[in-house]
Amino acid sequence: MTANSLYESFASLLEYPDASWHEQVDAIWEPIASECPAALAPLLEFSRDIDNLALTGLQERYTQTFDLNPVCTLDIGYHLFGENYKRGVFLANLRETERLFDLGQASQLPDYLPVLLRLLGRLEDTDLRQALINDCMIPALRKIVEALVRAGSPYAGLVKSLDTLMRLEEIPTSSERGSPIYQAVSAGPPELYQITPRAAAHRQRSN
Repeated sequence: MTANSLYESFASLLEYPDASWHEQVDAIWEPIASECPAALAPLLEFSRDIDNLALTGLQERYTQTFDLNPVCTLDIGYHLFGENYKRGVFLANLRETERLFDLGQASQLPDYLPVLLRLLGRLEDTDLRQALINDCMIPALRKIVEALVRAGSPYAGLVKSLDTLMRLEEIPTSSERGSPIYQAVSAGPPELYQITPRAAAHRQRSN
């Protein structure tokens, strides 16, 4: 299983649990062990915390964690920008890219983590994909983990496991790369996620 397939699996696990949820957890162990053994420990921590929960209990825990506790939201733009106007630009640009794909985003904001995980597997532009990972998703995942730990949520282990996997693709100092899309984020998140021109060009090539 590739990293993109694992991102798809994590996307499903980070959505509201359904009847197949425990089976999905069982199915991810072997691929994680093969692709990123370091991600196993936090995944085991998560599994131990939720193993005895029935589906209704798991759904309740999910709602308490992500729907009723705004600081733990899975909308990564909040963790990057807060309520700053820049988040609006970020959302607009993401929506422009995501409209090309079927990501299950119809009822979610464009920066919803499971939607972005599915987007990673479909982006053909490697610069855009790397910018999304380096400058947006990894910084946001770090903050989500911190919020989940403070909240005492078992989901901290699941997001830690995802963060560990994604860091295998991290390019340590994006500011050293030549493309303007790679902007240093040491002082904060990127001003814009620069995707609209490329998305438009992609549509023109497809028509």
